[in-house]
Amino acid sequence: MIFPGDPQHVAWSVDVVLDQAQRVVTTYSVQVDSAGLPVGQGGDDIRYRSACLENGTWSDHALAYAGTRLYSGEDDYSGLVAIDPADSSVVYLSTNADPATGTPLTSAGDGRRHYEIFRGVTGDGGATWTFTPVTRDSTVDNLRPILPPPGDGGQRALLWLRGTYTAYTNYQQQVVARLWRD
Repeated sequence: MIFPGDPQHVAWSVDVVLDQAQRVVTTYSVQVDSAGLPVGQGGDDIRYRSACLENGTWSDHALAYAGTRLYSGEDDYSGLVAIDPADSSVVYLSTNADPATGTPLTSAGDGRRHYEIFRGVTGDGGATWTFTPVTRDSTVDNLRPILPPPGDGGQRALLWLRGTYTAYTNYQQQVVARLWRD
């Protein structure tokens, strides 16, 4: 067991990779303090966590504040986080809160709260993280980052969804990519 969930701490798996040492590294989200609330009234505090399996033991750490639920009715849905398959000390995450403090993100573009993409880096196996914004002051949400393995010649791609996500069956989004070479 990685995380002993309970009604006040509902966990969802997000991503999993084998790192350079062939250890299992995973990220997951935890909805905090929503037990007993009707559907649509919980999910105001979601957190990301990271864990690594080494020699049969899980090392589990807080990663970032994930912000609030994506929409009413799915109180566990977050913007998600992707582990870099080439370097598990790097993640890309979507949140509508400052990933380090939990303070709501308010866009200078329209004065509203939006999900933004951040790059997170750890140098101590996940115990602490530093974050750099990939997007900022957006006027729509940036969700669900995906990071495929590097291609030929070190070609890298970070993809995510940008737009409106009202429900899993109701959305107006574009796929966005940022490309670079290592």
